[in-house]
Amino acid sequence: MAEIILYQNSNFGGRSVDLTSNSANLGTDYNFNDQTSSIRVVSGTWLLYKDAGFASTCWILTPGEYSSPGTWGGSNDSISSLRALPGNYGDHYAILFRDSNYGGQMVSFTQSQANFNDIGFNDAASSAIVLGGSWSLYKDVNFSGQSWIIASNKGPNNDGRYPSYSGFWANDSVSSIQPL
Repeated sequence: MAEIILYQNSNFGGRSVDLTSNSANLGTDYNFNDQTSSIRVVSGTWLLYKDAGFASTCWILTPGEYSSPGTWGGSNDSISSLRALPGNYGDHYAILFRDSNYGGQMVSFTQSQANFNDIGFNDAASSAIVLGGSWSLYKDVNFSGQSWIIASNKGPNNDGRYPSYSGFWANDSVSSIQPL
């Protein structure tokens, strides 16, 4: 189970919210919108978003202590929603998102998926996080048509994070995926 603790003040002071649910809109769920100044990620990998509904700027945090916004690359009092990445990370693990910057609907993969129509995600991928292995994305179902490779050691910063499709695959054009 993933766990994160958000603190109102830097250096883990003030009011705190301890979350183990998979996702939350901080304003409506906890009355903690735009109040985070320090964070403890106890377990799991978390996506923190500037706006409600998993939108806008996204920060990706792994277990550790973040005593001030500068330690995670954010700004003070700017987090409105967050969610934990699902699943256990193995040799092959990829997550695709409907919107850029890891926003909107997300689907995770540990094995091949021949037809994205079956999961309601056809031609929808705009960003991705690859936590394990290399993957081939295909324009058409059943692993056919144009293909693109994404990997845990590739992407704009060679860290498996693809905040945008640009330069890596065609936007909203992926219909199947398989590990390499």
